[in-house]
Amino acid sequence: KGNIWITDFGLAKTEGTEGLTQSGDFVGTLRYMAPERLEGWSDRRSDIYSLGATLYELLTLHTFQESTTRGRLVDQILHQPPKAPTKIDQTIPRDLETIVLKAIAKEPSARYRTAEEMAEDLDRYLSDRTILARRSSTRERFVRWCRRNPVVVSLMAAVMLVLVVGIIGTSLGLLQARQQ
Repeated sequence: KGNIWITDFGLAKTEGTEGLTQSGDFVGTLRYMAPERLEGWSDRRSDIYSLGATLYELLTLHTFQESTTRGRLVDQILHQPPKAPTKIDQTIPRDLETIVLKAIAKEPSARYRTAEEMAEDLDRYLSDRTILARRSSTRERFVRWCRRNPVVVSLMAAVMLVLVVGIIGTSLGLLQARQQ
């Protein structure tokens, strides 16, 4: 829509300020922290969660998690799933919502294992291919294939039409010959 988004991940420090973070320090904005980070551990899936939270906000134009107190915010992060993006904006495509919801799953094992996996699904979404985050029906895969290959589909339809017209014409000719 022509909007420019600038983000600050809250990790920058002014030059000359005191030192390094200590083991166990929380670095970052609380509302983007994965639930396991609040329990004192993290891995690369924690970053996937934060990335998913950012994508959620870009899609919905709403704050991912928000509360008036820090304690409520921690409770939301640990126990309450955010509102589904399509509940906020029904124009968000189902596959894109599925990607975001997988990225922000409370349980780390339910998220993408790596950023590459998430990027692959986003790339599949952008190229109108079936995403890996959910099963798709044969019909849905066929429709997507048709949209990606309109020339092939047009040629196949033309061949099928010629075959059908030929079969009908031959059948009518045989029926007419029998009647005579």
